[in-house]
Amino acid sequence: MKKKILIIIGIIVVLVAIIILIRFSIFMDLDKKYDEMNEKNNYYFYSETADTIMTYWKKDNIHKVNMKNVKGEGNLTFWKNEDTSEYYMFNDAKNKTYSKYNENNGMMVENLPPTGYYVYSEDKVGMNLMFAINPMCSISSGKYENKDCYILGYLEEGSSKEWIEKETGLVLYREFGDGTNRKIQYSFDTVTDEDVKMPNIEEYSLMEN
Repeated sequence: MKKKILIIIGIIVVLVAIIILIRFSIFMDLDKKYDEMNEKNNYYFYSETADTIMTYWKKDNIHKVNMKNVKGEGNLTFWKNEDTSEYYMFNDAKNKTYSKYNENNGMMVENLPPTGYYVYSEDKVGMNLMFAINPMCSISSGKYENKDCYILGYLEEGSSKEWIEKETGLVLYREFGDGTNRKIQYSFDTVTDEDVKMPNIEEYSLMEN
């Protein structure tokens, strides 16, 4: 009887180890694919929630972001040229103003939207292993707009879920715990010089920080 129990325990341990290994491989693979996409020099994404629309363009070392308030008058454009260290924010309110920032200011979006499980730390292996071991982290397969995705979430009431494209590691849809959602669309190698052109500064008045 004891031998049978030990065999059963051994089988359970092996199955759990296999499941953890599969989950770990998925988290590592998604991080790797996101990094590969984020390293590209020409891309665009459009993000929409119930409150905000964000449009982002990147071409070489120029970044341009427009953020609009869906229900209000908020309309901000951030523009940055890494080659010249120029960094501006343009406010398209009734009295159009602009501000100049230094490159260390943290308001500028400069990357593709990461998943909630993306690991910035150098210890990607250790952090992703923690995600894989944690039984509260859920992973399943599904589709979003006919694209194969992993659906990542946390088994706790009110937690968000993310639909992450298997091919690219990019977030396509995020469902927040409060019932709101975020949809994201991407395009690569389509951004032109006109897309990342800085707004005409002569149309704005300077606002000191």
